[in-house]
Amino acid sequence: MYAFELNRAAFAFLIPELTRMAFAQFRNLDPESKEELVQNTLALTWYRYTSLIREGRGDEPGIIRSVLWYCIKQIRSGRNLPTGESSKPKDVFALARRGRVSFEKVDLWEYVSDETPIPDAVAFKEDFPVFLGTLNERQRDIALDLMNGMGTGECAAKHRVTSGAISQTRERIANKYADFMAD
Repeated sequence: MYAFELNRAAFAFLIPELTRMAFAQFRNLDPESKEELVQNTLALTWYRYTSLIREGRGDEPGIIRSVLWYCIKQIRSGRNLPTGESSKPKDVFALARRGRVSFEKVDLWEYVSDETPIPDAVAFKEDFPVFLGTLNERQRDIALDLMNGMGTGECAAKHRVTSGAISQTRERIANKYADFMAD
């Protein structure tokens, strides 16, 4: 535990320098976004650094700065501290669960906007129900649930299958739709 305390003190000593380095990397953003990304970077840096301390690598020269550069790249690509959720970093359903985005329930026919050319809108309204008719009842229900914003896990629970089965069904439906539209 003594080594951990020394490494924590070394990290705390470097926080002003690490903060300046992170601010420089996010300098083109608005002040609020910049502050949030810098704090996320410092938190992720500490998280990754503690892993290295447990591996006995916390005393390596320059390791904290190296971890900071790695974490800046991670934050830029949308990664944050692990939350225990197994989701993709930019998964819109994960963002919805965190309250950052919201979904509206819409009627299927609202997928065609007012700006859609009339021939395309007519083709969609004619072809899509025919395509849905080519699916079996289970696939049709899953497709409609997913189209209305239901997440994979939620859809899996509703249909009493695994998330993997829903993902595979989604892929099969997408392939069938591509084949249907190619004909």
